[in-house]
Amino acid sequence: MKLPNDKSGGNMGSVALILAGYNRVDHATRREYEREIKESYDGEELYMGKNKFLYSVKGRPIISYVLDAVYGARKNGKRIYEKVYVYNDIKSFTKTVDVSAYDNLEIRQMTESVAGHMKDFYPLVEYGQRVDIYFGDTPRITSEDVEYIFDSYTDIFANESDYRGVPVRMIYGVVHYDDMRKDNWLPHRIKFFKRGQKKGKLKSFVNFTDGPVRIGNSASFIKHMSIDGLVARQSLNLLYNLRKALTPSSISKIMYYLIKLKKYRLVGQIRRKSIVFTELYQTFLDILSRLYKLDLSDYSGVFFRIKKNAGRWENDIDGPQDLVEFKKRL
Repeated sequence: MKLPNDKSGGNMGSVALILAGYNRVDHATRREYEREIKESYDGEELYMGKNKFLYSVKGRPIISYVLDAVYGARKNGKRIYEKVYVYNDIKSFTKTVDVSAYDNLEIRQMTESVAGHMKDFYPLVEYGQRVDIYFGDTPRITSEDVEYIFDSYTDIFANESDYRGVPVRMIYGVVHYDDMRKDNWLPHRIKFFKRGQKKGKLKSFVNFTDGPVRIGNSASFIKHMSIDGLVARQSLNLLYNLRKALTPSSISKIMYYLIKLKKYRLVGQIRRKSIVFTELYQTFLDILSRLYKLDLSDYSGVFFRIKKNAGRWENDIDGPQDLVEFKKRL
């Protein structure tokens, strides 16, 4: 039997989790969300309350491209993932996607938030077992890309610790502007500040000390006691917002907690778009532990810079303009 703090996974196979849930909100809430999104994204419309993952591109549902990439990934000739879980609306999904093509697929009914899905999913895996997370609206990724991510994350789990010496339990993929700009299908999303203190800086990227960064639509964790509390309290919504803080729409939520905890140095770094990762990380742990009264002394997470085919991971389908570009190119 594996002990709860065993991070190796032993003989337990890795599993993949594809997140493809969406908000089902009342009309008034939806209008408020849409107003906030248009302000954050300079008037662009994003899909809200719609099952965009089942929209058709070249005669196939968007999510089927992601499923093919994950399902076809191999290591030494063997399938990487013993099981693939997808969160979406079961009835709609099974009517649209040929589920018989994937013999290790389990569809789970989406509930509410990302943290709600994680709370539902978490008991399905064992302590020490590894879960790689993908997002269902990134149809550019291929099995080769998934294999690259799998190997990269394997190296991190085996060798890296945080500044306290705690082994890495969770990884978040990010992309740098320099790595993706030559292979970006969605140029309309690359915008710069035209005036003021931030003139010339990228709007939808955040400048860490080593360059502009945006979300990379992949993550991984090894089930461990230090993550239990995060899942149970659904505090992973805040963690997800930290991931989304690399886009404009969630900065205000993060800033609220920083100001409340008097983390003014980090507030200044965010405003200047020049973030020191170690300070962001330490502050994030402080926010979680205080807000949810959790012991995170044995929790560790890290960002991973996706250098190979970075644009494929950033190019998710957030709105109609994105979908138009995919239909032209895919």
